[in-house]
Amino acid sequence: MSGLLRKIAFSMVPVAVVGAAAELGLRSAGWPQVTETFEHNTPFWVTDPDLNSKAFPHKEEKRLFKVSSNADGLRASGQTRAKSEGTIRVMTLGCSTTFGWGVADAETYPAQLAERFASGGYSHVEVINGGQPGYTSFQGRWLWDETLRHYSPDVILLGYVVQDARKAAYSDKSQAVLQGDARFLKDNVLYKSRVYLALRSVLGDFQVKAKERPQNGKGGVYRVPPPDYVDNLRSLVTSAESIGATAVLFGFPLERGGYTEAHRKILKAAAAELEIPWLDLQPRMEQASREAQLYFENDRGHANAAGNAKIADWVFEYLVSEALVDQQG
Repeated sequence: MSGLLRKIAFSMVPVAVVGAAAELGLRSAGWPQVTETFEHNTPFWVTDPDLNSKAFPHKEEKRLFKVSSNADGLRASGQTRAKSEGTIRVMTLGCSTTFGWGVADAETYPAQLAERFASGGYSHVEVINGGQPGYTSFQGRWLWDETLRHYSPDVILLGYVVQDARKAAYSDKSQAVLQGDARFLKDNVLYKSRVYLALRSVLGDFQVKAKERPQNGKGGVYRVPPPDYVDNLRSLVTSAESIGATAVLFGFPLERGGYTEAHRKILKAAAAELEIPWLDLQPRMEQASREAQLYFENDRGHANAAGNAKIADWVFEYLVSEALVDQQG
């Protein structure tokens, strides 16, 4: 047997030599190369911490709106990681739509949801706004591991769909690989290997660069392709359940579903597979927005204060009707 093992070991030497040579060759050639600009300078970002009514520009509406943040850069001013005994925490995850782009702190849907709980006799319920502008489920996984899990939420609304379904020159994972971001690569050892990436690229399984530059919303690749989207959802749900939290897959509503329809179907299927709650308000919002102005006139991707109020009403109604939060007293 030892002789057979020795033969196998010797037979692997040429493979190792060729692999090492290929790795060195690809590295010296600087492959993979960045051939397009990125929408964001880094794969991971967060709003500046400890903001006190800082003015943000709403370019489409040509006006400013003010944002406050806590020590972790969450739009949850005054809220800390420490949770008082008997408190139930509802955490909302998502992109700028959850963050509340264009509206005041008190007008975001998480802030209005907190007000619904308070006025409805749920004084023990806190709402943590975990939304960050531009976020997909890819950044959401990182932020959860780095920060959000430390808030010990009891119910988590996973509202990643709007940005995940957008097209860009690169997928979010591709950007992390191309920029060699250690926060991603440390958990993905194979992606450090240029040979591995080259093989994946040739096979077409790993999108290193876009096949077509996005123009007018066409072309490009999903920021989070469907297989990665499912993996991210599974990971977030597993992480939530590991701390005893209930995860809800939340299809955050736009004025019109449009380009997000495919990812919304995945969201619904994932909820069925994982046997967890699912809430998609898109049909209700499309009907409501035909009867009232619920989105900004020049920015149809973000709800105005009235639109955020509708979302808060519906989410409150859902959480209570499904007994995901309990009323004390």
